[in-house]
Amino acid sequence: MSPSRLPPTSLLVSLPQVLLASVLCFTSSLDTRYNIQIVGVLPAGFPHPLLPSLTELPGILADSLPIALVTFAVSASLASIYADKYSYTIDSNQELLAHGVSNLISSLFSCFPNSATLATTSLLVDAGGNTQLAGLFSCGVVLLVLLWLGPFFYYLPKAVLACINISSMRQMFFQMQELPQLWRISRVDFAVWMVTWVAVVTLSVDLGLAVGVVFSMMTVVCRTQRVQCLALGLAEGTELYRPLRESRKLLQVPGLCVLSYPTPLYFGTRGQFRRVLEWHLGLGERGKETPKPPDAVAEPVRVVVLDCSGVTFADAAGAREVVQLACRCRDAGIHLLLAQCNASVLGTLTWAGLLDTVTPGQLFVSVQDAAAHALERLELTGPKNCTVWV
Repeated sequence: MSPSRLPPTSLLVSLPQVLLASVLCFTSSLDTRYNIQIVGVLPAGFPHPLLPSLTELPGILADSLPIALVTFAVSASLASIYADKYSYTIDSNQELLAHGVSNLISSLFSCFPNSATLATTSLLVDAGGNTQLAGLFSCGVVLLVLLWLGPFFYYLPKAVLACINISSMRQMFFQMQELPQLWRISRVDFAVWMVTWVAVVTLSVDLGLAVGVVFSMMTVVCRTQRVQCLALGLAEGTELYRPLRESRKLLQVPGLCVLSYPTPLYFGTRGQFRRVLEWHLGLGERGKETPKPPDAVAEPVRVVVLDCSGVTFADAAGAREVVQLACRCRDAGIHLLLAQCNASVLGTLTWAGLLDTVTPGQLFVSVQDAAAHALERLELTGPKNCTVWV
């Protein structure tokens, strides 16, 4: 037999461990002499299918929801881990459908809710399983144990099973070594990992995962609050608009302000959106002047182009804020142009009444088209009056 066809090392070690431990426990009576816990009697036979009683549903519904969340979260996480490790993709919707169908069928046989487990998955991978046939083989082995082989595991110490599970998870424990790299890549993700891990260890799996989900959502909200609105300038010799803070030669046309707001526009960011636009455009409340930003030109803004490519979605509050901005720009004599709005955002803005304030001619597919229209409106003949940023 060639080395490539030999069984994996974990399989060669685990089987002799099980056999040797069972024989040693039987011959030495370790269960009675030293109170060693053993597997004991395994119920034999296959249960008959039976419809579950729906009268018990109100009593178990509160517990069923967190169980369903935890089982799917664990299964999807393990699938993602090994998908990244072995370079294949998974479909979360398909995984959810498979879990639902399998739990629906297994409920007819009084089975526990199924889920992928870290120990079993690691053991199956270490045993050389690469396809779904490995899972079918595992099911066949479990069926053989239920029907015929159960008595042979009577004297198997539970400590041996625990050792096999722990040894199979050694690769997962080695992932702790990736924490320094995660810290260097993203400290926010590192914080989410640590908070979730501490919550799972100190509380429980379901509460720990819930704490991790809530903390992750809070980090997303906080990061959207810290996004800055960028003033763009024309890269010399091109039609590309880049942030003025970049160390390149950028041209800024007097009277024209090109802004990019790279974050979703919802109720949590509408206040920041209003403040940064007032800051860049010099719009004060009731005659109160707003301080000009450092990268603003001396000439008042006559045309503003708002790049909405980074606005992935907008809710009703955010859409009303854009409409109010359009009204304030119109009252201040500033011509507002919107560029690169996706269909969802544009639909929300339309339903919020944007087209009652601006015309369809103020909506553009790209920033370049909007800027060209703005230059025509400003009646500039060339870039000789432009401010150059280095």
